[in-house]
Amino acid sequence: MNLTDELRVRVGRTLAAAAILLAVGGLVVVAALGEWKLAWDTLAPVNATMGVGFGALAWTVLPRQPRNSSVWAYAWAAFFGGLYATVTAVLVLSTTDAMRNGPTATFVPADLPAPAGVAIGVLITIWLPAVFLPLTLGLVLFPDGHLPSRRWRWVVRYQATTMVVAVVSSLIYYNRWCTTEVTAVADTGTPLGLTVNVSIILAQLGAIPGFASLVVRYRTSDATVRRQVRWIASGGAVAVVGSLIFVLIDNGVAGDSPGTTFENLFNLIPLIVLIASFWVAITRYRLYEIDAIISKSVAYLGLAAVIAALYAAVVIAPLVVIGGTGDGGPGLALPIVAAAVVALVFEPVRARMQRWANRLVYGSRATPYEVLSKVTSSLSDDTADDGTDGLARLLAQGTGASRAVVWLLHGGVLHPAGAWATDGPAALEPLAVHALIDDELHESRPVHHLDEQIGALSIAKPPSDPITPADRELLTDVAAGAGLRLRNISLNRELERRALEVRASRQRLIAAQDAERHRLERDLHDGAQQQVVALKVKLGIVKTIAEREGADQIATLAVGLADETQQAVDALRAVAHGIYPPLLESEGLATAVRAIERTASIPLAVDVGGVGRYERHVEETVYFCVLETLERARMAGATDIGVAIADHDGALVTTVDATRLVAALDLTAIADRLDAALGTLVVTPQAGTGTRITASVPATALAGDPA
Repeated sequence: MNLTDELRVRVGRTLAAAAILLAVGGLVVVAALGEWKLAWDTLAPVNATMGVGFGALAWTVLPRQPRNSSVWAYAWAAFFGGLYATVTAVLVLSTTDAMRNGPTATFVPADLPAPAGVAIGVLITIWLPAVFLPLTLGLVLFPDGHLPSRRWRWVVRYQATTMVVAVVSSLIYYNRWCTTEVTAVADTGTPLGLTVNVSIILAQLGAIPGFASLVVRYRTSDATVRRQVRWIASGGAVAVVGSLIFVLIDNGVAGDSPGTTFENLFNLIPLIVLIASFWVAITRYRLYEIDAIISKSVAYLGLAAVIAALYAAVVIAPLVVIGGTGDGGPGLALPIVAAAVVALVFEPVRARMQRWANRLVYGSRATPYEVLSKVTSSLSDDTADDGTDGLARLLAQGTGASRAVVWLLHGGVLHPAGAWATDGPAALEPLAVHALIDDELHESRPVHHLDEQIGALSIAKPPSDPITPADRELLTDVAAGAGLRLRNISLNRELERRALEVRASRQRLIAAQDAERHRLERDLHDGAQQQVVALKVKLGIVKTIAEREGADQIATLAVGLADETQQAVDALRAVAHGIYPPLLESEGLATAVRAIERTASIPLAVDVGGVGRYERHVEETVYFCVLETLERARMAGATDIGVAIADHDGALVTTVDATRLVAALDLTAIADRLDAALGTLVVTPQAGTGTRITASVPATALAGDPA
């Protein structure tokens, strides 16, 4: 019959709950009424502990592992253990004095009361499965519910055979209708008693292949399973050694009587260690991946305890002090007050309990749900910054990684976009797409958006805490949810890269323009201007010769040509200085701007007090911006212009005030030049028809110059 997972969980949890209830109830009765003198009730604490411990384990694990055979082995062991405790209670209630002499007690089964006879038959049937299921099938099938290989099937057959032989021979030995006297512990002097004891010993030997299977699992599994197996093997070894010590103590301390309280308590220690090893493997190494279930269970158990304590403090304690709920008592007031207090503290206590439970299960790391929630919220946050370092930090917090890296794919190469490491920033180099390592300490996942890989996520963990399946699952989930985020980040970075390329291209163009200006100015000064000056000198010579020879007309003509030549020299000089003024390079920005004031065609007031020398590209940017602005303002009809340049907080700020403009200013070229220099341009209308143009360029005065 193929049961659904939901039905399996329901049946398994019912079995586990019944085991816990039977174990607790039976042990209470045995402890209250028994004297630990029966041959069978000495095992009641052990079986009850097994019922509670493995019952809680099965209850917790089954929702995540409904088809895991090893978990079902623990569930049935818990049920048999709990049932053993309850049946022992029945035996204690119905036993005779003849059976209160420990394992040497003799009695006739047919003479026992019916409840005692039935109880002995049930105990004989269930104690072997209760004790040896966890140590044989539970270990052989651990942790995934499958045998290490087909060759291990003989272990199942062997254990089933020895248990059946032991149970059947015991039932015959203690059968309800037996009229001969038997001992509480089977007598090896009879063939049937020998069969009982030998089959029990052979069943006990079934624990050996159980531990051998753990060795095989350890050698063939990854680091995570190895650590889980190591804890279970350690707990099992303590259980076996403890049992042997118990036998020695049993023979040396108490003689033939197994009934001392010390012996019973000592016999519990190995079993408690074995059960605790399972819980350590579950909580620390994510065995069975039930961390969320444990977290919620711990949180709500703690919440229930707090509510119970509040009710006891507010309701029960006053009733005990006051002494009743009669006419003079508080009546319904105390329960109402308790309900009000619980309502007030419920949410704060619940939140605190949940945080405490998360820290208990996950340690200092973030829960997977916190990580995924923050990744999802970042997708809808338009104001969020790049966030790659934050995403890497979330990954590290969620997995306990010592380093987490977010990679972006560009040009077929993975580039580190964000990283977080416990030992501080580390230098990361670009990698090929397939160069990321996946092993016990490293794991990576590609990030896709619309079937296109846009990046990757990678984590690295220390040798003491290798990659777990939960880490891989969280990494996969984050990679699946981070595609859109990384796409946006990739696009933003691509836009930034292209903007930088455009700015760099603009800077190269402006630098080329300025270099060409400088070359033209030099060519005009050293070429055409010098030729015209030489022509003027020659005309002077012609004038002198003409006057000496009496050629007055030629002399007059030479004088006129010399004047025109001088005008041409002045015009060439003005053109050359307009292209690139020599004063800007030799004397600096302040002197060059004052020269503009002297040659301006409209009223111009210049204030450059306190301006020193700056890097060449800064002075060129400010000078040509001033020159271009003045020309644009003149063309727009300005009648009065003021220019002020000052060094302010690491920037050279230029302010141009133009009045009575009759047209709009075209400042596109100025804005382009300023942008190439990482500067800004602000145009502010003034009262009337005035306009203020403010340009700011990052600059630092050169050493030795005023600022």
